[in-house]
Amino acid sequence: MIPTNGLNHLALPVKDPEQSAQFYPDLFNMEITSSSPEIAFLKTVDSIDMLTLNRSKVAITSGKESLHFGFIVTPDQFDAALRTIKEKSVEKVSEPGKRNIGRYIFIEDPDGCVVEIFECLPPL
Repeated sequence: MIPTNGLNHLALPVKDPEQSAQFYPDLFNMEITSSSPEIAFLKTVDSIDMLTLNRSKVAITSGKESLHFGFIVTPDQFDAALRTIKEKSVEKVSEPGKRNIGRYIFIEDPDGCVVEIFECLPPL
């Protein structure tokens, strides 16, 4: 076993890093820390979570049953996320659903990568 302190970053292949980098800060609590035509680095505000957007000629094959990643939100944040998704006409992959531990919705970024927004309720 290799002990870790969590994930440092998630790297996604994209067509245009600078253009794709605008999607995440516009929708989520992220800031662009560095950007060029080849790569963009985004950081969740007040966190160490990072996304790296790498220029690639390979298309992403993503889906809610396969490759995707998710953001955890509170119940209030989930309700606000649904409003924002509607206001910004973000492409939805699913309608909101519910698991025994919280609600969820799957959306697509500009390159077709599926992003889950997941309401993680505290245990009873």
